[in-house]
Amino acid sequence: MADQQETDRNAPPPAKGGRFAWPGFALAIAGGAIIGLLWAWWAEMAQAYFAPLILFPLLLGAAAGLMVVGLVRVAQIGHRPTIAASVVLAAVLAATAQHYFTYLAAYRQPADATAGRGVVSGSGQPAPVDLSAVLDRIKPSFGEYLQGQARLGRPLLLGYVARGWVVWLTWAIDGLLILAAALAVAVPAMRMPYCDRCRTWYRATRCGKTDLPTAKRLAAVAGVELPERPRSPRYRLSNCQNGCGPTRCELSWEETDGGVSLFRIWLDAAQRNQMAAILDELATGDEDP
Repeated sequence: MADQQETDRNAPPPAKGGRFAWPGFALAIAGGAIIGLLWAWWAEMAQAYFAPLILFPLLLGAAAGLMVVGLVRVAQIGHRPTIAASVVLAAVLAATAQHYFTYLAAYRQPADATAGRGVVSGSGQPAPVDLSAVLDRIKPSFGEYLQGQARLGRPLLLGYVARGWVVWLTWAIDGLLILAAALAVAVPAMRMPYCDRCRTWYRATRCGKTDLPTAKRLAAVAGVELPERPRSPRYRLSNCQNGCGPTRCELSWEETDGGVSLFRIWLDAAQRNQMAAILDELATGDEDP
């Protein structure tokens, strides 16, 4: 397991999150609602073919969370509470709207209301029956439909069929699993650094594996002490889109016991330029052996 350490003894890190903005909030909320409804609609269709207990809601929540993360990254929305609200909204809609879509599918009115035929009219032809009016009379409300489904029961494991309040409990557990999976995907992404000056997320600009002499030079610039012979040293430099904030440097290597050490350090402009010069030498092959 990686031994991760982070220090700010060099340049100060950027702000933890972006500022609130109404356009970003509106986009995140609207996007979260659309994402939740889309996955609820997909779940309503997919559950007839593939809906394993526990795994299905986890996959549904993870997919919704990933789409929200993709939305805020593309839209460069960095306000953490806004992102959290979008994720929660998407998860809640994905959990609840699938029941409503199932309800609509069960009582969908036929496209051709004259498809059914009734008694023979005086002309000798069958008189059309207004099936939509018939369905309106027998169609329960959404709440009544859920109560009816709970009475009918829900098959679970080993042939056990849950009924009544147990069905409601399983639906609640599914919703919590969806929410937990969505947050499990989104929270690590929300912890990524964000620059509030240019309103962009940090992204890796240079990364890769390096040799031992270069690793020692990079560590010296960052103020990190390497072991005698680290194995597979790697580096990663991350910046905002315009490079207006400090640079995040990640140095990692394998320990002799099989573990991995990872250091995260914030670099100022001078340190960043020193590392860039070292890496340029490595790329051009001008570094001394």
